[in-house]
Amino acid sequence: MLVAKPCTSMGGVLVQLYLWKEIKLDVSKLANEMKAKGYKVKTLIPGIMLVAEFEGYEVSVYPSGKIIIKELRDEKKAEEIARKIYEMAGVSVED
Repeated sequence: MLVAKPCTSMGGVLVQLYLWKEIKLDVSKLANEMKAKGYKVKTLIPGIMLVAEFEGYEVSVYPSGKIIIKELRDEKKAEEIARKIYEMAGVSVED
C-alpha cells in the first residue's frame, strides 16, 4: 500500500510503501536502471540515497523505500511517479 502526504520540510510530497515485510531498495541498482531508461541521476550515495530528475521533478529515494518528490503538491501524481520508481527497483506495489 502506498501512502502519500505533504512534506513541508522538503516542499513536496512524501510517498512511503507499507508492506507486511520490510524492504531494502538497492539505490545503486535503481540508479543504473534509471540511467538506462534515460533519467538523469544527480546524486548517488550507495546504501544511503539517490537523487534523480524524474518526469520533471527532483526525487530523492532512500533504501527504506521512502520517496520524496520535490515541488509537487498533487498526491495522486506523486503516487503514480512512486509506482514507476518502485517498478524500476523491482518492488511490487499492490493496493
